[in-house]
Amino acid sequence: MGAAMDRARGWKTAPDHDAKGWPAGVPFIIGNEGCERFSFYGMKSILQVHLTALYVAAGMAGDLSETHAQEMVHLFIAGVYAFPMIGAILADRLWGKYPTIFWLSLVYCAGHAVLAVGENSLGGMALGLGLIAIGSGGIKPCVSANVGDQFGKGNWHLVTKVFQAFYFIINFGSFFATLAIPWLKQTYGTSVAFGVPGVLMFIATIVFWLGRDKFVHVPAKPGGKLGLYDTLSSSLLFLGLIGLPLFFTDILPLWAFALGVVVLTAVGLALFSARQKIERDDGFLAVMIEALGDLGNGRAREAAASAPADAPEIARSKVFAGVAQRRGEEIAEGPAAVLRIVSVFFLVSVFWALFDQHSSSWIRQAQRMDLHVDTLGFSLDLLPSQIPSLNPLMVMILIPLNNFLLYPLVEKVGVAVTPLRKMTVGMGMAAAAFAIVALLQERIDTLAPSGAKVGIAWQVIPYFVMTQAEVMVSVTGLEFAYTQAPRRMKSTIMGFWLLTVAFGSKLVILVTKLPDMGLSTFFWVFAALMAGAAVLFGIRASFYRYRDYSQ
Repeated sequence: MGAAMDRARGWKTAPDHDAKGWPAGVPFIIGNEGCERFSFYGMKSILQVHLTALYVAAGMAGDLSETHAQEMVHLFIAGVYAFPMIGAILADRLWGKYPTIFWLSLVYCAGHAVLAVGENSLGGMALGLGLIAIGSGGIKPCVSANVGDQFGKGNWHLVTKVFQAFYFIINFGSFFATLAIPWLKQTYGTSVAFGVPGVLMFIATIVFWLGRDKFVHVPAKPGGKLGLYDTLSSSLLFLGLIGLPLFFTDILPLWAFALGVVVLTAVGLALFSARQKIERDDGFLAVMIEALGDLGNGRAREAAASAPADAPEIARSKVFAGVAQRRGEEIAEGPAAVLRIVSVFFLVSVFWALFDQHSSSWIRQAQRMDLHVDTLGFSLDLLPSQIPSLNPLMVMILIPLNNFLLYPLVEKVGVAVTPLRKMTVGMGMAAAAFAIVALLQERIDTLAPSGAKVGIAWQVIPYFVMTQAEVMVSVTGLEFAYTQAPRRMKSTIMGFWLLTVAFGSKLVILVTKLPDMGLSTFFWVFAALMAGAAVLFGIRASFYRYRDYSQ
């Protein structure tokens, strides 16, 4: 039905494979991304400081107001990176990418509007951030995939360039937003500071809508009734198994939490079973349930034992052999590949727990430092929320330096620069960055009784180390996930990759709740966690065998 409606509107449902130049829809997508990222990072930059002020106004003093604000910031980040699982299902199975991006962008705009008018209440902030998490998270898995949909065989060579432009516009928007929005808050007030990102998001939505007749609209599969079954069952299972544990462990009584998990999971499985009776699916969830059934009744072992010695590895798997025998090796290989990658990914959650703290605990540290800068003929007073602008600025510098200088030099001395080695080193550098901020905090605490302060320039050092870690872990992790997943499982593995960010923020919330957690102790705890995770990651990486999936 969706494809028929698109054709009736005159929309293209496949790219022109004879076209050699840039697709007509690309400028609209790039413009949309630039405005959207400015709005997101601008709003995010002032959250820690503003929420702290609201908790102080509500009667919480000192560190308690800061830690409550930090928990709320990371709960929001967790939502932004958890909801892509539902957004991807909605786009791929039911609506298609364009309707998903457009309608959830309106939810996104509504969230900004709530922040602009309800910024002085914790309830207003919670509602606004919840809407933004749904909108931003829902469109996150669709935008880059929508870019790829615009290119055919004739202009596929331009895809690399368009993604380079994409990554540049994200960091460009983040850099200027993180400088501008805190200044707007200081100069014109919080309502204006939250309102301007909302205006930018509305402009982003309009730009995207203007390109609707230019885009290639790849229809959702299967769509219709089956697509609705897929969306409902997957969303309920997500909410029961991931959503409730992430967001409601401290809100619901234990009995209500347990009941919610059981009911949502049971209804999700019932809808999934009803869908399978109409037409059997071959997605990740369907194949995994089938494989687990084989594992429980012994069919997987029997199939593995009967496979020839020279059969492909998946046909001899003690988990997936039965699926491979019945439904083919390609279908069975997809979930097996996802599990292999996830076994590497899960430790990356600790990295994200550290990285996203430049929006929370690192701002808390900056508030205790001397923010006056007098160097190179410039004399200015910075705001704590502006310091994280160092990150996108350094990303734009470090990516080309690594690709054209550092990695080639390491290769020349005879060390192979593999994705997992880069990620292991990057995780170790993240631990080092937190050791540096912990030492800085100890110095800040020592000087505090005398009234002296540590200069903000010292924070440049951990920002540099952490940004180098980000380039080695984040960019490389995406490359690893894309190359190691079969074509039909790439969307699934991207969803799992984003979930590691959500789990990282949940870890921050859990550690923040520990008693007697001063900032220096807090930083040392994460430095130790990251060092341990880096060691375990390196051990797991040493046993990983790279796959070569021809696309």
